Amino acid sequence: MSYTIIWERTASEGLKRLRNRDGDAVKPLVKAINSLAADPEPPSSSKLGGTSLRRLRVGKYRATYESDGSTVAIKILMVCGTAL
Repeated sequence: MSYTIIWERTASEGLKRLRNRDGDAVKPLVKAINSLAADPEPPSSSKLGGTSLRRLRVGKYRATYESDGSTVAIKILMVCGTAL
């Protein structure tokens, strides 16, 4: 089954800020987010509490997304960098 990636406005804006700040360094994060369409629960992600939210970790970057399993959509809620 293939999922559709839906970007929330805050996530798109966060990615834009990261691209302006870090340039091509965010490409692995974008690639990992796009690969969620094939595998919505990769080993680099973790479940956040008792919710349908998951966190994807790629280097110093994080993306929070939601996938409830009954739909074929993954909603990207937030993209940010961490202080390493």
